[in-house]
Amino acid sequence: MTKITDDFLTVIGGLLDLYGQQASITKVNIYWSTLGQYPIESLRLAANTWVRKSQFMPKPADLIKLMGGVNHHLSADEAWAVAILASDETNTVVWTNEIARAWTLAEIVYRNGDHIGARRTFIEAYERMINQAMMYGKPVKVFVSLGSDKQKRAEAINRAVFTGLLTQDKADDYLPKPENTLAMLEYKKDDTHTPNKSLAHLTNIRKMLRTAQSHIVTT
Repeated sequence: MTKITDDFLTVIGGLLDLYGQQASITKVNIYWSTLGQYPIESLRLAANTWVRKSQFMPKPADLIKLMGGVNHHLSADEAWAVAILASDETNTVVWTNEIARAWTLAEIVYRNGDHIGARRTFIEAYERMINQAMMYGKPVKVFVSLGSDKQKRAEAINRAVFTGLLTQDKADDYLPKPENTLAMLEYKKDDTHTPNKSLAHLTNIRKMLRTAQSHIVTT
């Protein structure tokens, strides 16, 4: 098992502290073994969401559910509607590992002209992959396959941001440069304040880490 990161300890230690629970090596290790594979930003957002709605300490399953878990996998029909976009190389597709892998199997049938058979192949493969992901607790991972049409690319990326599939920061990596001009200018305007903001942020992190680590005791 990999070493527990400081960022992870900050989130879980903060939750334990907020809910008045004593931390222990055993307890923290359980959270780490079930949640450590998820992106820290997703975990942090899930924790913030949880504290706004509940007065009880979240179990790992509660946080997994908020981060997506099984519930953020598209249904087979929804996934097919996304996958079929990949049949046109001009389209930009925002999809998950499972959708992309299932499409790889179905595409062979689709290119041979059997569209109904391709859909059936896709759904069977996709559902099998989703079941495996559920069994092993794999998080949903979204990525982008860029198409050749830049206008379609911008529309697809901005739609993914609107629906929550991509963060704006991640979307900016894929948008054509003209779409990013204003954002780049705004970033430059704030650039003079970056050092102070960074120092303040690091100071806050150190304080949070000291608080979190002070609650870790051996069982």
